[in-house]
Parts: sequence; structure tokens; C-alpha cells
Amino acid sequence: MKIIDSHMHLGECRIFGLNITEEQLVEYFDKYKITAAIVQPFPGAPDPREVHDRIYRLAKKLENRVYGMASINPHLGRDVVGRELERVLGDLGFVAIKLHTAGHAVSPTNPAASIVFEYAAKYKVPVMVHTGPGPFSDPMSVAPRAEEYTDVKIVLGHAGFEVYAAGALWLAKKYDNVYLEISWTPVYWLSAMINEVPGKVLFGTDLVENTPVELAKIESLNLKDEIKELILYKNAKEVFGLPI
Repeated sequence: MKIIDSHMHLGECRIFGLNITEEQLVEYFDKYKITAAIVQPFPGAPDPREVHDRIYRLAKKLENRVYGMASINPHLGRDVVGRELERVLGDLGFVAIKLHTAGHAVSPTNPAASIVFEYAAKYKVPVMVHTGPGPFSDPMSVAPRAEEYTDVKIVLGHAGFEVYAAGALWLAKKYDNVYLEISWTPVYWLSAMINEVPGKVLFGTDLVENTPVELAKIESLNLKDEIKELILYKNAKEVFGLPI
């Protein structure tokens, strides 16, 4: 069965003390039989533009296995952020934008975040919003943007991360354009989300070393093959418009 990982990173993160290399990603694809991954810089990347270039080069090397998600702090200003989003969405063909509420200290309702949704609408790509731990990360703050940008698909990263899981599920049920990426989600909430909105749940891992855990959670639910295929592959293919 094909697997699309909707939430993977490349490079260094000086906020959370993490680093994922190209070599680790190549090994992860082979070890866990990952068909494709949506790869983004960490919020604490020293230079997200350099990481965007690394993602692009890896995507060229691993054709149809790596797709880019832009991530740049909106507080850098409209000129800097706009130029980079034009470059990665227009020239490099990235398929989504990340709004990291905690890592970039920005609420979805903050005027600085508007540029993310504007460019997502312009290029017809989804926005992934970090939800769960950290400031500004209550998924309920996504509601005004979901109503304002009804044509933009909004993916709640970590689906509320347990602490806000109920709110994340409520949003996915209320808004047609809100989806749930399930890395770090407890099994009991994962089961509820799949039961209630199976067409809106996207598999993700966040970190290479978390991959076997996330796969094991899916296996533990004993899902029907058609539902498992939605979660692991079909939903992400549709949301991100992937040609695989």
C-alpha cells in the first residue's frame, strides 16, 4: 500500500535542537517504504531559504518522492516573505505553505500571517498550521481564516496534539476546507477522527525516528483496507494535488 507522509522536515532546528539530513531521509524512504513525503524546513532553521533549496535538490534527485512545503517566518515582512513564496511556489514548484504558530510566534489571526493565506490562495496550495503545544497553537484560531479563505485547504498539523484534539476534530467537521494531520495524536483520538471524518485525516510523522510509531498506531486500529488507504495515501494525494 502506498504511503504519503504529509509532515516531514529537513535541516537544522535551533528552537527544538533537531537536525535531519538528506542521508537520513533517503534511509527513511527505504526502511519504512514511504512512497512520498511533503518536506519542510524546521521553524528554527537558521536560513529557511537555503533549506528550501536543499528540499528542491532532493526532490530532483528522488523524483516523485519529495515534495516541498515552504516555511518562513511571516514576521520577516511582506517583501522578504513574498519574494520567497513567489520563488518556491512559482519557480521551485512547492505544494504547500507552513504556518508554524509556536516556532514563529504568530497566530493565524495575526495580520502578519495574512500573506501565507494570500499566497496559498494565489497558487492554490494548502496551508499547514501547527496546532497543539506552544503559544498561539489553539486550532480554534484557524476558524476565521477557514471562513475568510474558503478555497484554501487548511491542514491542522498534529491535529491539536491531544490537548486541543477535540477542537481540531470539531473544526474538521464544521469546515469543508479543514483537514487533520495526525502525527503525535494519541490512538484514542486517532480512532475518533478516522471514524468521524475519514476523508480528512492525513498520515504524518514529523520526525524520522517517529515514523515506526506512527505506522504502528495505524496498524493497531485494524482498519479496513479502503479506510487505511485513505489515511495513508489518498487523502494526502488529493489535498496536496500530487501526481502520484
